[in-house]
Amino acid sequence: MQVDIHQLAGNFSRVKFQIIEVIRSVIPPGKKSFGIVTPPVSGLIFPIKGRARMVFDGVLYEMAPGKIFHCGPNIALDKEVMGRTEWKYMVIHYLVDDSAKNEFPQAFSHYQLDAGYSPRINNLLQRLYNVSLIPGNLSVLRARSLFFSILDEILTSADIRCSQQDRKLVEQAVLYMKKNYGEPLTVAKLARQYGLNSRQFSYLFQKYTDIAPVEYLTELRLRRARELLCTTASSIAEISACVGYSDPYYFSKLFKKHTGFCPSAYKLSPQYTAKLPWQGCRLVQ
Repeated sequence: MQVDIHQLAGNFSRVKFQIIEVIRSVIPPGKKSFGIVTPPVSGLIFPIKGRARMVFDGVLYEMAPGKIFHCGPNIALDKEVMGRTEWKYMVIHYLVDDSAKNEFPQAFSHYQLDAGYSPRINNLLQRLYNVSLIPGNLSVLRARSLFFSILDEILTSADIRCSQQDRKLVEQAVLYMKKNYGEPLTVAKLARQYGLNSRQFSYLFQKYTDIAPVEYLTELRLRRARELLCTTASSIAEISACVGYSDPYYFSKLFKKHTGFCPSAYKLSPQYTAKLPWQGCRLVQ
């Protein structure tokens, strides 16, 4: 499940939940458990040392320090400790009422957050564990405060890392489009290449470039078409195919729409044409 970090933060701050327990576990190398089920409560899993594989409802997660995992109640689970090092981790179990499933679906599902290694998160976890062992209402209040501090650290770090990854993805997409604009590219094809749907890809592309991917691809192609019209003896059909348009008629209509000139007129009198206003794709800071 892909999780929206900002939506997740809002749900945790709005929906009532109860911290049930905080567990520290150490499992020896090679230990395997298949065909089991998670407890009837939700849980955040914090790898501390070593590596393990856990499969929630058929979805594999590679667990290692720096990543945090969530699993909902009563979900099918297989797990295996990898390598020759013992597997150390902590789990915060919490309970959300079943009536909140529609309002807080993340509490009943599984997902991964990449927060990176953080000594502060580990310190807060240890403090939460110690507080959870002490009975009394004051300890319950302190545990809740520490839990929200841990969430703040996790979600803030994950959001920063996600933004960095998204920006890198867009940079890669820009380079790919510059090199392959002559191919039959579509937004859907580009999105699949980066593991996204068309809507997600378009949103990220425009967020970091201030231009939609379709517009950027069009401008790339038309700028190259202008160069070819001015510097070669190629036909309109040949230039159209060269810049990624199999239909010369469509290419001509698009060219005139963006430049005010049909390709043949531009080819004959380039000195009278105006420059396209677009000069390239600049990533937004």
